[in-house]
Amino acid sequence: MPYTPEIVPTLTNVSEGGAGSKAGLQIGDTLVAIEGKSIEQWSDVVTAIQNSPNAPLNMTVERAGQNLDIRLVPESRDVGQGNVQGFAGIAPQVSEWPDNYRFELQFGVIESIGKAFDKTVQVVGLTASMLKKLVVGDVGLNNLSGPISIAKGAGATADYGLVYFLGFLALISVNLGIINLVPLPMLDGGHLLFYAIEAVIRRPVPEKVQEIGFRIGGVIIFSLMAIAIFNDFTRL
Repeated sequence: MPYTPEIVPTLTNVSEGGAGSKAGLQIGDTLVAIEGKSIEQWSDVVTAIQNSPNAPLNMTVERAGQNLDIRLVPESRDVGQGNVQGFAGIAPQVSEWPDNYRFELQFGVIESIGKAFDKTVQVVGLTASMLKKLVVGDVGLNNLSGPISIAKGAGATADYGLVYFLGFLALISVNLGIINLVPLPMLDGGHLLFYAIEAVIRRPVPEKVQEIGFRIGGVIIFSLMAIAIFNDFTRL
């Protein structure tokens, strides 16, 4: 069995506005039982919450040496393929990794170029896959994020160190590059589409057609921006 650090059912994070916060859970609470069954490991909590979207769960927690009964109603989220899971916005305490499991990974200048290229290809594939899922409906529009979420993500990664922060900036840059190549008028991908059509028909695309395309593209882009910003505000 691969080694994993011990996970203690003591809460170290309770998302503000999440199901756990609404139920009255607090940082430092230790989960003792769910529906009268003692919690042996954190996976028991995860399974119970995921299997109970929008359904109440009776929990017993220890707080300041006293046991309290709390009624938690996990929120629901679509995980694709028509499946729905519950989530509560809580996180447990995870023990530190032993020193003998820690190591420092470094690459030389030449080797790092190849590693960076491989990582970029992975991010491009992931971005393309998410765009496809967004179009076919496997991923809901409520997963879109705007500038506020990006700023929060940048701040969170900066807390972990410079390497994580630079990795986040690279991720955003690659994502913006891929999205900019989507064949929508007003984006570079739209211009490339018009150039490709011009190469096939041997004449420029009529200005009226281009104008209609720009209007349609503008409506789609600004609508997505509005949804992303709205989602940002709902997560505050």
